Amino acid sequence: MDSSRFYDLDDNLKELLLKSNLNEGNVVSKNSGMCGDIYIFDRGPNTIPQYSCAKIPKLIDGISDKEIYARFVNELENQLKYYHHQYVHWAYDFKEVMGVPVALFRYWGSDLRKIIKSSSSSDINKISIMAYLCAGLRHCYSKGLVSHQDLKPENIFIRNMRNDFRVRVEQDVYNFPLVGDFGLANASVDSDFFDGARPYMAPEQWERRPLSSKTDVFALGVILFEMMSGGFHPAGIKLSDFWPKPIEGNTKKWTKAEPWRKWVSNGGAISADVEVLVDGEILELVNKMLSSNPDDRPEISLMIDDLLQLLRSRDMSSFVQVSHLISHYDSQASQVSLEESWPYLSQRWKMFKAKFG
Repeated sequence: MDSSRFYDLDDNLKELLLKSNLNEGNVVSKNSGMCGDIYIFDRGPNTIPQYSCAKIPKLIDGISDKEIYARFVNELENQLKYYHHQYVHWAYDFKEVMGVPVALFRYWGSDLRKIIKSSSSSDINKISIMAYLCAGLRHCYSKGLVSHQDLKPENIFIRNMRNDFRVRVEQDVYNFPLVGDFGLANASVDSDFFDGARPYMAPEQWERRPLSSKTDVFALGVILFEMMSGGFHPAGIKLSDFWPKPIEGNTKKWTKAEPWRKWVSNGGAISADVEVLVDGEILELVNKMLSSNPDDRPEISLMIDDLLQLLRSRDMSSFVQVSHLISHYDSQASQVSLEESWPYLSQRWKMFKAKFG
C-alpha cells in the first residue's frame, strides 16, 4: 500500500484509522517532534498504565519514504539496545497502518517539562529525578550510546509510582524519569548530524567536534538549572515563554540559532539575573556541567554521586531510598538479549525491521 496516502489524510481520519487499527483506545492528544508525531491514547481507567502512545515518522521534503522509514528503524534499533532499565523508555510493540511504520510505547501521563512548570515540586523530588535520569543514561552508555544529542524536558517522561501502586511513604522521591526519544542518538557518528534542541546544545555540537556522554552532561546542566530555578534557562530567560514558540508579545529571537550559538560561544555563563534563584551547592554543580571544555564536565557516575550527596545534606531518608532504588534497578536491568528476555517482542521487531529497515 502507498504509505503517502496516510499522510495525505486530514488529522481526524488519521486518528480514526489509528484507533481502529491499533486497538489502543481513543486518541486524546497529539504531539509533534523533530522526527515524528506522537499520538496519545486513553485505554481506560482500569488499565495500568491508562495511556499509551504511538510514534509515527514524519515525512521530510527531499527524502524518500523508504529512507525516512529506514532512519526510524535505526532509531528504534538503537533504543532496543538499551532495553531494559527502569529509567529508560522502550517500545512494547511494532505495527503498521496503511503501510506506515508505528512504534507503540507506554505513556505515563507526564514529562519533565510539566514538573518544571509545577510550583508544587520539592527540591528533593527534583534532585531525585535528576539522579534517576543519570542512572538511566549510564545504563544506555554501557550498552553503546555515544550521545543522546537531544536531551530536553519534553523527551524525559515521568512515571508517578505513588499513583500507579498507591505507595504510602514520606519521601518525595517516587517520580521516576524515563529517557525517551532516541531519534538523534549517535547521529553524529552514524549520519554526521550534530544538531539537537538549540537551548541544550553543547559547544561541540555547534562546532561539529566529536560528541560523547559529556555532550549530554551539558544538556543535563541546562535541565537541572531549569528544574531548580522554576523554568529559567541559564542564559537568563524563562525558556517556555520564548522557545520553541514565544508567548504573545515576546521577542522571536530565541527561536533562531544565533542567540544560542552566541551564548555557548561566550562560555555558557549563567546570567547574574537568574543565578540567585538556585542554591549555591547546586549552582556549583551546574557550572561544572556547563563547562565549555567537555573534559572539565563531570562523568555521569560522578554526577550521580554529587546528586546523592545533595540529597544526603537535605534529608537522610531520601538519600537512603534513592541510593537503594538506583542500585536495585541497576541490578534488575536486562543482561540478556531481547530474543531471550522477550521472545514475542523480538519476533515482532524482526518482522518490522525486515519490512521497513
